[in-house]
Amino acid sequence: MSGSGPPRPVQVVVLAEDRLTAQGVEAHLAADERLRVLPAGAEENPGVLLVITAELGEGTLSALKPYLPEGPAEAPRLVLLADRPTAEQLARAAGPGPVAFTPRERTTLADITEMLCAVARGAAPLPGPPLEQVRTRRWNDRSGGANDASSLFTARELAVLRQLAAGSSTAEIAAALHYSERTVKYIIHEVIVRHGLRNRVHAVAFALRQGLL
Repeated sequence: MSGSGPPRPVQVVVLAEDRLTAQGVEAHLAADERLRVLPAGAEENPGVLLVITAELGEGTLSALKPYLPEGPAEAPRLVLLADRPTAEQLARAAGPGPVAFTPRERTTLADITEMLCAVARGAAPLPGPPLEQVRTRRWNDRSGGANDASSLFTARELAVLRQLAAGSSTAEIAAALHYSERTVKYIIHEVIVRHGLRNRVHAVAFALRQGLL
């Protein structure tokens, strides 16, 4: 036995464009013992910075600046929930640290909790398309743009599809990726509906044909 105690809670700062949203999300996160919510502007450095906004405009970008130091080792992991940010806005928000983006309208409070814990641990792929892809495409236009096969799926969709290809059940996928079974089912449903596929098997076959699995 190592004798080590329980893992320290992940320190999270929530930035939202309105205080009502921030308070609601903070209250939900504070109920989870794996998380410790810090007030905005606290002297302690958060492990994860959660930003919730309809539009990733100048006000939000300015609010991010105090949390994005020059050294990548010091920067918190940044999780963005926004409606439809442009690639330029995402690149400006990225900063030096690890970042993930997920559409706000598709995300529940339960999804946010799981996302923050997984991102902080590094135990699961960052949900949504990693902003490293945005940085790369901004400076090196070799990805083929909208026709690039990798743009067909988000990082978490690919993670689920890989598990499906290996024969894993919904419960096994949820345990492996640290999502709820509800979230896994939702991800699979989104893939099937968006690409006009018939079922899970068809979704895996489609991804295989694109060379993504």
